[in-house]
Amino acid sequence: MTPLILDVDTGIDDAFALLYALGVPGAQLLGVSAVVGNVSLAAATRNSRAVLALARRSDIPVWPGAAAPLLGDASDASDIHGETGLGYAVLPEPAAAPDAAHAVDALIAASREHDGRLVLVATGPLTNIALAVARDPELPRRLARFVAMGGAFRESGNVTAAAEFNIWHDPEAAEIVCRAFSQEGAAPAILVGLDVTRRCVLTEADLDTLAQDLAGAPNGPALTSFLRDAGRYYFELMEKRGRPRAIVMHDPLAVAVALDPGLVRTEAVPVVVETRGQYTRGMTLADFRGNPGRIGVALEVEAERFRGEYLAAVARLAQGASDR
Repeated sequence: MTPLILDVDTGIDDAFALLYALGVPGAQLLGVSAVVGNVSLAAATRNSRAVLALARRSDIPVWPGAAAPLLGDASDASDIHGETGLGYAVLPEPAAAPDAAHAVDALIAASREHDGRLVLVATGPLTNIALAVARDPELPRRLARFVAMGGAFRESGNVTAAAEFNIWHDPEAAEIVCRAFSQEGAAPAILVGLDVTRRCVLTEADLDTLAQDLAGAPNGPALTSFLRDAGRYYFELMEKRGRPRAIVMHDPLAVAVALDPGLVRTEAVPVVVETRGQYTRGMTLADFRGNPGRIGVALEVEAERFRGEYLAAVARLAQGASDR
């Protein structure tokens, strides 16, 4: 079993990522840390708890973290994820209160308890991770692997022409994290950016087929209803923008890569984050000129294999097979 922590700003694709982490064989989700990003910290915490309850895993703690980026004011992505962050899906208010621990404290404690084994995945802005490595500079050396959904390298950004949302939201934090994992002895780090996530999608047909296949599973109707209601908001948004009606699986892919790095081809290069440019703030600049670096940038992905594995994980979760 691989001990795993997800650091999330739970919008639609973070929620899909949580379900994947709960259903994929071999992963032991120790806890979820929440950060401001797609939605407020309070909403990210609540949404994470609600999704865990939907999956019948309310035993997993959710640790609230940073409510604002390191500098400046928080933005959100409610235009992408809806007012609550979960599209049209409505989940009951979870019964359990958030865990009392702060996300940064919980991350540091877990890295010490599972020294050399813990896999950390960030699917939101990197504020919590930056605060954790600033407080405990040895944390990168204790992880088995760090994977972040973030960046645009040979692709354009999705907030500006240069910047992807998670990095753009808190570029100072992203730069701190890139420096920390570029040091000798740090755990392998992979940035799963728009170059590969844009190739991984779920369609309405995928979700319709899943709903039919899981109709008789113990938790099948509840899970597939959530996926379809959350996804429908995204489908409509993409259609309004003249794009295919499909969900881009940014965050689920990052979790999949954390557990199976062979899903992507990476190139280890130096990476810096632009923090001051008027037009380039939040840009992830990778040096592909052959200079040695330690940050793995994902450039190619086995998209169909990932799609199949995602659907299989949800099916497994619907049957009640969630590793504890």
